[in-house]
Amino acid sequence: MQCQHGRRRENCVKCVGCEHGKLRNNCALCTGCKHGKVRRKCVQCNPCPHGKVKGNCPKCSPCPHGKMKSHCPECQACPHGKWRQHCATCHPCPHGKLKYDCKECSGCEHGRLKRRCGECKQAAAAEALGALPTLKKRKTRG
Repeated sequence: MQCQHGRRRENCVKCVGCEHGKLRNNCALCTGCKHGKVRRKCVQCNPCPHGKVKGNCPKCSPCPHGKMKSHCPECQACPHGKWRQHCATCHPCPHGKLKYDCKECSGCEHGRLKRRCGECKQAAAAEALGALPTLKKRKTRG
């Protein structure tokens, strides 16, 4: 479900962000552990028997091909022979493209993909912090 800012509500810093300008589950200050890290990413708080973070260990959650299931092309393949997340047939947009790569669906006012647009990223970061965007200018030698 999209919020008023055009994002999925659970991924919108403005709707569910913390006072530090981050999503609450990615903020080390809000959900941090005593080691100064985000609790779910801390090896000391969530160890597996092999010394990795639980859920990121290929030995604890292997696939039949000897890899982590989420990183295995054979396990993540769709019926069309592509990586499931990158298949335009499985995840189409109204324009016949992969929604993730469609400028009409995921584009910005600059004509680029929003996730790759430096101007949009800078404006979003500044807006999340409550500051006005500023562009750094290079000094020219004269």
